[in-house]
Amino acid sequence: MDTETLVKRTLEEHFNLQVEKIPESDKRTPDFFVFNGINEYLIEVKEKEANPELGEAREEAFSRGEIFEISEALATKSVLQNVVRDGRRQIKAHVTDDLTFRVVWVHCTGLAYDALLEQIITGLYGSETVVDFSSDEAFAGTCYYFGFSQFFKYRDSIDAVMVTGRKGEATICVNNHSPRYESFKASVLVQSMPVGVRDPIYEEKEGCAFIVEGEVDRNKPNEVLSYLKEKYKTDKLNVMKMRHMEVHMAVPHREM
Repeated sequence: MDTETLVKRTLEEHFNLQVEKIPESDKRTPDFFVFNGINEYLIEVKEKEANPELGEAREEAFSRGEIFEISEALATKSVLQNVVRDGRRQIKAHVTDDLTFRVVWVHCTGLAYDALLEQIITGLYGSETVVDFSSDEAFAGTCYYFGFSQFFKYRDSIDAVMVTGRKGEATICVNNHSPRYESFKASVLVQSMPVGVRDPIYEEKEGCAFIVEGEVDRNKPNEVLSYLKEKYKTDKLNVMKMRHMEVHMAVPHREM
């Protein structure tokens, strides 16, 4: 099943939305106009495959009888930011109503696709993992907007990014900087997902996340940390650079 068909079927069967394919033309257009009588969405679908060279390297390792290891930093990459940027451009060129929700849907495939998924989310929110070493019960988790974020940059033109994986994983990342933030949260696309919603405002209220707000120079991590220490009343805060790790091994097939 191709990605567009997968997305269309998911919107229709899981979210009970009506989906119309937008005809292609000389102008840039999103893929779908989606509605349910209350909400309307423009959705652009993108597919991104993890580095195909990983598959080739794994086969070479297996041919030598070796274990194959993958280690990927979970920092964002410009090529992934370009996927979201292009989706946003296609939607922006077509939108005519300020009330219409704008969603980029990125489907991740390939070896270590789940690292790809996290790298995309990192770029959307400019997030880092921070740890408070002041006590064993202190905060350790995601800090949103620690660095530059696509959601802030595109706050008027992207309401959310749906990131899905080839094994059925789905995360809807809500842009809390959007002028449609509150109405989007109340829409069926969010309300029909009991899990898998990323919302910085909600997570901070629940004590599950930190948020950097205001005028802070994101080019200077130490200044951002100083801001966080003052905001959250702690002096033992550090950034932890996270990595995605996988180990693959070939299991010999023996005839019975």
